[in-house]
Amino acid sequence: MNSKFKIIFTSFFGFLILLGLVAFSSYRSNSTQSNEVEITVWGTVDSNLFDSYIGKLNQDKNLEVRIKYTQKDADTIDSELVEAIATGKAPDSVLFPQQFIKRYLDKVYLIDYDTISERAFRDTFVQEAEIYLQPEGIFAIPFFVDPLVMYWNKDLFASAGIALPPAKWSEFPLMVNKISKSDNNANIIKSFASLGEYKNIDNAKALISTLIMQAGSPIVTMSDSHFVSKMYEKSSNDIMVPAVSAMDFFTEYSNPKKSVYSWNRSLPSSKQSFLSEDLATYFGFASEAMDLVEKNPNLNFDVTMIPQVLDKKVTYGDIYGFSFIRTSPNLTTAFNTISLITGNQAISSLLEITNIAPARKDLISLGSSSSAKTVFYNSALISRGWIDPNTKRTDEIFQSMVENITTGRLKVDESVQKADIELKNLL
Repeated sequence: MNSKFKIIFTSFFGFLILLGLVAFSSYRSNSTQSNEVEITVWGTVDSNLFDSYIGKLNQDKNLEVRIKYTQKDADTIDSELVEAIATGKAPDSVLFPQQFIKRYLDKVYLIDYDTISERAFRDTFVQEAEIYLQPEGIFAIPFFVDPLVMYWNKDLFASAGIALPPAKWSEFPLMVNKISKSDNNANIIKSFASLGEYKNIDNAKALISTLIMQAGSPIVTMSDSHFVSKMYEKSSNDIMVPAVSAMDFFTEYSNPKKSVYSWNRSLPSSKQSFLSEDLATYFGFASEAMDLVEKNPNLNFDVTMIPQVLDKKVTYGDIYGFSFIRTSPNLTTAFNTISLITGNQAISSLLEITNIAPARKDLISLGSSSSAKTVFYNSALISRGWIDPNTKRTDEIFQSMVENITTGRLKVDESVQKADIELKNLL
């Protein structure tokens, strides 16, 4: 099976990578072998979206893609997949976000570099996809990117006499006092930005990760085939530890003694505050755009890229890709099918029904007539991620890092160092 799989794997993926085009008509004549078996795919992506995508492909491209997709809860997919693998009931493929890489390196079929060259991979996909490049092979075929962006309330900005949203974090202090307002009891009633806390800031870990990576730290890297934390490490050109600088900036906004004070833990969640028009900026993912519209159709907002520190732009993004479970009896069929639905023309159909960004450079380079999607595509190009060994535990580590600072239990430097030790132990 493996040798047969490798031969077909090489021809299919070589064609897709090097030509960047799926010739759907040619596949129809060879569809018997690819579609004899219905492959099973698990993922945390909404089943309605995935099924709509497959249905659109079958209709628009006149295909017969046979995939049984099962949506799993992000909190339980880990345990369910481990049990399924152990009992021989695992799916053929899993649509993974990058957080799962460390936990499943020994459970997926890694595509070796004799089959797919590293150069072809890098030339085809956005830079964040390189997180799939492991020493032994490629962890997944990239599908799409969901980058962190900044939504902003146009009415609140206009009322404050501010024409454009900030492009750099250094502009934030100048805008805070123009928009943030408190009542006679010093209670915040309008806020410019939700920074400085954790529990009531949606996507807090992604936002903090963005700030740390912008400051110059990759958070986690691989060294001698092991993943190691770089949270408390200076980069070559830095005087301070990048994560310390990032956390110092972040926590100032929840400090009542600071002039930029505009957020505290007593406020509603950042997303709810934005929907209620009490928050001028909201740090959310591209995939949240339609949800914002649906929950408040009257909200007058726009979207822009995450503010930056340096000319080298970075934002956090979740990248999703299809991995192949090592024990699957349908590896060849699974690969042929996934190759079809991740090709150039196929992904174009996905982009018509969702706001996420493609992982393919050729599609991003085509641009979009939608101003919002232009932001999402440009953000995908600068998206970065890191190997998260356990999302629940790292949530706790990041929350503790923030709250140790805001409560005064630890200095910024001490809190980041503690988080680094905890992350090292977890890795």
